[in-house]
Formats: sequence, structure tokens, C-alpha cells
Amino acid sequence: MIWRRGRWRGFALDPNTVRLAALRRHAGAERFAYNWGLVRVKAAFAQREAEQSYGLTGDLLTPVSWTLPALRLAWNAAKHKLAPWWARCSKEAFRAGLDQLARGLKNFTDSR
Repeated sequence: MIWRRGRWRGFALDPNTVRLAALRRHAGAERFAYNWGLVRVKAAFAQREAEQSYGLTGDLLTPVSWTLPALRLAWNAAKHKLAPWWARCSKEAFRAGLDQLARGLKNFTDSR
């Protein structure tokens, strides 16, 4: 804990080199999953635009789902091929990245 202004405020991290590497690896895994999911959603929207330009509508269009369960399902199917190093990180690092993406996209569409 850090003592500031007469109170204990938060925690100070002082990791050794091994733990610092693990922290960086997990932060990178989170960002990797976020970026992967964002590319996937953008590609689906681009595909839908192309399909609409050919006159397709409704159920014929490529579905776009950015809910956390849908993103996690797709990630679990693709992770072995995309990130062979995934097992060196906690699954929660990847889940956190996908969760942030799902929440951000939902908040964006809700605000429109």
C-alpha cells in the first residue's frame, strides 16, 4: 500500500524480472485478443457492405456478433492457429481483451 495524504492509497507493484515479463506477456495477450476481435468485427461489416452492394438483404447477409460469448467462441476456435503461445498466459487475459471490445462496441452502438 502507498501512504499518501494521511491515508493508505492503492498498491505499489515491485515485480522482479520474471514477474515483470509475465505482466507484460499478459498485457500483450489482452491487447492481442482485443485487436484480433476488432479486425474480425470490421471484416464482417465489410463483408456485409459488399453483400448489400450485390442486393442481398436480411438473413442472406453475413451475421455480425460482437457479444462476449460469440467472441470467446470464435477465439477458442482460432487461438491454436493464431497464437501458438496462448497457453503461456492466463485465459483471463484474453477474456479481458475480448470483454473490453464487446463492451466498447456495445457502448458505441448504444450511443448512436
